[in-house]
Amino acid sequence: MGSRKLKFILSDLHLGAGYAGEKGNRLEDFTADADLVRFLREMAHESESERRDVELIINGDFFEFLQVPAVDHYDPHTLYPKAAYLDSSEAGSVKRLNLIIKGHQEVFNTLSDFMHVETPQRRITIIKGNHDVNLYWPRVKSLLREALGASGSRASLLLFAEKFVSRENIYVEHGHQQTEKMNCYLDHIDPRLPEDPTQLYYPVGSHFVINFFNEVEPDYWFVDCVKPLTALLWFAFQWDFEFAARMLNSIVRHTPVLALCDYPPDVHFTIPADGLLQELADRDRCRQLAVTYDHDPEFRRQLHRQVKQYLDDAILNPNSTITVAEPPLDDDPVAIGRAEQSRQQTALRTAAEEISRQEGAAVILFGHTHHAVYETLETGSIYLNTGCWPGRADLSNVSLQMWQSFFNGNQNLQDLPRRLPYARLDYDEDNTPTAHLLDFANNNAVLAGPGRSLGDTLARALKRIPAPLRAFWQDPGERG
Repeated sequence: MGSRKLKFILSDLHLGAGYAGEKGNRLEDFTADADLVRFLREMAHESESERRDVELIINGDFFEFLQVPAVDHYDPHTLYPKAAYLDSSEAGSVKRLNLIIKGHQEVFNTLSDFMHVETPQRRITIIKGNHDVNLYWPRVKSLLREALGASGSRASLLLFAEKFVSRENIYVEHGHQQTEKMNCYLDHIDPRLPEDPTQLYYPVGSHFVINFFNEVEPDYWFVDCVKPLTALLWFAFQWDFEFAARMLNSIVRHTPVLALCDYPPDVHFTIPADGLLQELADRDRCRQLAVTYDHDPEFRRQLHRQVKQYLDDAILNPNSTITVAEPPLDDDPVAIGRAEQSRQQTALRTAAEEISRQEGAAVILFGHTHHAVYETLETGSIYLNTGCWPGRADLSNVSLQMWQSFFNGNQNLQDLPRRLPYARLDYDEDNTPTAHLLDFANNNAVLAGPGRSLGDTLARALKRIPAPLRAFWQDPGERG
């Protein structure tokens, strides 16, 4: 009799059109092709040697459609117009996926080799996220099947989940529908535009990637390394006021309702609400405001209050019943940014608690935040977040000094430690999974699992780092 089944869960790979870095495409985030190929081969080897059926679940944002242009012939050195990234039609989405496949051909070849019909069986399930909602289109799914050879007798080896997977004592969902409104779809299962069903609905967050991130990421490589994007905005106010002003204008420009915020009638701001964005958009005036911001605490508090009014409508999901404490209104923008991070993570943890009660799942898995998490819930279930896999560092908890070095251009991505987190679920005879959070970048080191918390593991790892570097990496609030 064969041994028990095994599942692996990844999320947030964000495969783009390839040709990263010096090869020309500065919008390509995924640089871990060789790691992913080795990971797939190791899984296949374990499956064969131990005769174990394996399922690989890719939990959202496998593909980075928002940073791949809808063109027939791609030149990684070319700066394409925004319209090329906005075309979300079925035909445009097929063009984009073709470019992703060509840019990461070895990954797709290895995924095809990984799938296996005979015992032990190996299959792949793909859940669509907010960056690859284009997987809605039938022709996009068909192209992926063709690329992976998942047809005929192999058709059942590739499954697509429109929103979540709930079976075999686990629940897996990307998580964007549970967090901030700016990445939320009114109907994630059928995301077509009501007024034009040939195109997909893009929420504010998607427009923000196309209209802002794609423009600034070549120079600010770290912009997508921390979630939510509102936290990045608050960090920017601390270290790069002009960048923060550009970012705020972009968010509000693509969210008309945010510009119509109702302010309390007894509140009078130094700058009228209807004029703030215009002033921030004026480069000379913005520089003057930056000086005032640095030297006038009262002006800084009032500006924070105005910015918070703009953003409040963008933070929490309107369809969610989850309530999360608002971040404090503080004159320290970093404290507000940290609170926004905590708010997002709390929203997912609270959602996991509700799902645990509703679905009765032993393990609940999310992605989206790019921040790896392993927690035991009040229900006794395990909540896991599988972080991100583009081959870059997790910047969620780096020190204030390091954030300053990012904005000053004194830190390169290649200088930072890498982590490639994933979940491993081993099933027993009673169909009960035991979950571990592991790091493929460090020889499959156990980040967390039964009897070992993620916090304890990180604390032990931190002690092995030389003191000067430890002080630079560690958050000031954790020093002692």
